[in-house]
Amino acid sequence: MNSQSAELSRISKLFVDRDQTASAEALNRRRRFAVNLLCGPDVRHSYTLQLALLTAANVAQRCFPGAVAVSLEPDVANAPLLVWPSLNQSLGSALLSLVGQEAFTSSGRRLLGHAVVFGDGTAPPGSLRATFDGWIAKVGPAHATPPLPQREYCSLAGVLAGSLAIAELFFAFADINIAAARRTVALSLWRPDADVNTQEAIGVPVQFLPRDLWMLGLGHLGNAYLWSLATLPFQNPGEAEIYLNDFDKVEGPNLETGLLFTRGSVRRYKTRICAAWLETRGFQTRMIERPFDEHFRCRATEPKLALCGFDSNPPRRDLATAGFTRVIESGLGGTAGNFDTIALHTLPNSRQPEELWPDLSSDEEARILAEQERVARENPGYRAVADNECGRYEVAGKSVAVPFVGAVASTLVLAEALRVFHQGPAYQDLKLSLSGINTRFIQPIRSYNSRDFVGVSYCDARCLHAAAGNHVSGE
Repeated sequence: MNSQSAELSRISKLFVDRDQTASAEALNRRRRFAVNLLCGPDVRHSYTLQLALLTAANVAQRCFPGAVAVSLEPDVANAPLLVWPSLNQSLGSALLSLVGQEAFTSSGRRLLGHAVVFGDGTAPPGSLRATFDGWIAKVGPAHATPPLPQREYCSLAGVLAGSLAIAELFFAFADINIAAARRTVALSLWRPDADVNTQEAIGVPVQFLPRDLWMLGLGHLGNAYLWSLATLPFQNPGEAEIYLNDFDKVEGPNLETGLLFTRGSVRRYKTRICAAWLETRGFQTRMIERPFDEHFRCRATEPKLALCGFDSNPPRRDLATAGFTRVIESGLGGTAGNFDTIALHTLPNSRQPEELWPDLSSDEEARILAEQERVARENPGYRAVADNECGRYEVAGKSVAVPFVGAVASTLVLAEALRVFHQGPAYQDLKLSLSGINTRFIQPIRSYNSRDFVGVSYCDARCLHAAAGNHVSGE
C-alpha cells in the first residue's frame, strides 16, 4: 500500500467522495475560504465568550487552514485569558497558539470573506453572530440575531456556539444546506428537546463538575471531550484525575480532526499528547495504553464515570461489563451523506448493548465492501492519493470527519454528565443532524436524582455568573 493513502484529509474526503474532486483541489478550496472572527470589547470579561472564540478559532483553522483571521482591539488581545488562569496568558497569546501570527488583523481593516461576531462588536453585512444564554447557544445572521442576555450558567454553551458558527460556514462552503449561514440555529444543552425561547431551556448555574473519570478513545471525539472538559471552570483542576485509554499513535490526518493535536504530535502516542496537554492546565492524568475489550474491568479504586469516543461497535458493547457506574457515549456518521450526524447513548439504558450497538449483517457488510471497492476503482479523486488499487481501497474505507461535529458531540456528552450533578433532565438516547439541527430524535426523559451519582466523584466549579443561585447540593 502507498503510505500516502494514510495521509488523505478526512475533511477533504467529503469532496473526493461526493464530487470526485482531487484531494489537492479540495484542500486548495478550503484554504481560499476566508473566515474572520470579530471580537467585541465585552469578550474581555466573559469566560464563555472567550471560550466560544477559542473554540471557533481552533475548529476553523483545521477546516480552513491558513484562511482564518482574528480581529480584536489591543485591550481585548491583552486581556487575561479567563479559561485557563493557571497558564497566565493573555487572550491574544492563547489565540496566537491556535491560529498563528498571520491570522491577526487590525480591527479597522475592511475584512473580506465570511465573518463571525462574538460579543457586542460591530457586525459587517452578511456576518454571523455567535451568542449564548445559560445553557443555550445560538448562531444566526448578525443583523437579525441580537446578543442574548449571555448569563454564564454553563461554559459548554460557549463551546457549542463557537462550533455551530463554524459548522454554518462549512455547510455553506460545501453546499450542504442552502439555508446555512442565512438561518438561525440554536440548541439548549439543558433541554435539547425544548424550544430555546422557553424558560426551561436556560437551565441552572453550574456548581459541580465531574472530578475523576475515564476518557475512552482519544481520536476525534476523545480530543473534543477533553477540550470541553478542560475548559469547564474548575475551582482547582489539580483535584481532578483523568484516566486516558488509547493505544494508537497520532497520524497526519488526525491533526485536522483532533482539537488537541499539533504537528509535533505525529507518530507519538495519543495518550502522551493528551496527558501533556491536560497536565499543562493543571489536571492529573493516568495513561492506560491497551485496547478496550471484553476483558477490561474498572477496579474498585478507579473512577466510575466513563466518557466514550470509540469509532466501532464491538468495544462499545463491552462497556456494559467493564464495571462503570455511568457511561456516556457518542458516535458520529462517517460518510459524505451523514458525517454531521451525532448519536448519544447512556448506560444504564433500557436497551441491551446488542440492540444499541449491533453488528452489521453479512449482507450489509458485503454491500459496504462492494461499494468501497467500486469507489476505489472508479473515483478519479483517489488516483492521486494512492498509486495502487490496494491503497485506494484502504482510503475509500476511511471515514469522513470534520472537527466541529466532534466538538458539538462533546458538549452534549459533557452536558449529560453535568446534569447528573444538578438533578437535570436525563436522556438515554439522542440523535441529531447538524445540517438539519432543528430535527432531533430524543427518547422520553426523566430527572436525575441523588441515586444517579452515587459512586461518581465531583468537585466545585467556579461561579461565573454573579446572580448564580438555587444550586442543587450533591451528596
